[in-house]
Amino acid sequence: MTQKIINNTLADDRVKENYIFISDIHGNHETLGLIEQAKKDFPYAQLVTGGDYIDGRDSVKEVLDYLIEQKSEGAIVLLGNHEQMLLNYANEREHQDGIWFFNGGSDTLRQLSGEVATPEELRASRYYRFLTGCPIMYETPNIVFVHGGVRPDEKYNDPATYNSVDHGFKIDYDFYRIWARERFWYSDTLNKKIAHNKTKKTIVVGHTPTCGLEGVFDDGRLMNRLSPDHCIVRKMQYPGEPARVFTDGGSHSDPLIYPHNDGNVVVLDGKGDVVKVYNYNDPQGTEVEE
Repeated sequence: MTQKIINNTLADDRVKENYIFISDIHGNHETLGLIEQAKKDFPYAQLVTGGDYIDGRDSVKEVLDYLIEQKSEGAIVLLGNHEQMLLNYANEREHQDGIWFFNGGSDTLRQLSGEVATPEELRASRYYRFLTGCPIMYETPNIVFVHGGVRPDEKYNDPATYNSVDHGFKIDYDFYRIWARERFWYSDTLNKKIAHNKTKKTIVVGHTPTCGLEGVFDDGRLMNRLSPDHCIVRKMQYPGEPARVFTDGGSHSDPLIYPHNDGNVVVLDGKGDVVKVYNYNDPQGTEVEE
């Protein structure tokens, strides 16, 4: 039984009985209570966190401190695109007026250090050291956990097949996995035709608030947008194929308008089937029948 990191992927040949997954906490303190409830109910489950812990609500420091502690106890903490933006700023690859600050970077820095820290000051922090040690993807024999997605085909884990340029951005393996949206969802982006999952693994992601998912399946089924306060766990799945499971509960939304978008803590079994979900409406968890 081994774990090894290759191409920013933590590969694990073991199958755990259960996994607890949470993504897109975005500084939401209430989410931590949901995680603790899931851990109480499933004490032997592997905790996996899927990125985007920062930029949004008022408890970024508390969330990162919690994750540092959880990682020391065996949790697997993955990077999201917001953490990558923080690292880009710290490594002076992005100007402070760039995309991270547009997405809440200055507030995150103030929460972490009391001021808008310089890149050099950020590099000296425990949070920078912590995040630089986090992989992008966690892969088991049956499940892929990743922030944005992987290309849903047979070569999903071959970095050489990802190199392309889109609107001036280099889309390499790492960029795709933390930023992917439509390319992960659709085989035909123009007509929003939902792609098949040919990876033979369940893919569990965050990144996009689930209320915004939409598209049409080959068999005519529709996936329609939901109201912004209804970010439930949703799936894209064809009969006989593993699912793509979307979990982002919308914590990056305005807390004054959507105060109860606390996120979705999802428990899966070793095959990748969802067995229980915890959120604001169901803090004790709701069992799911596949």
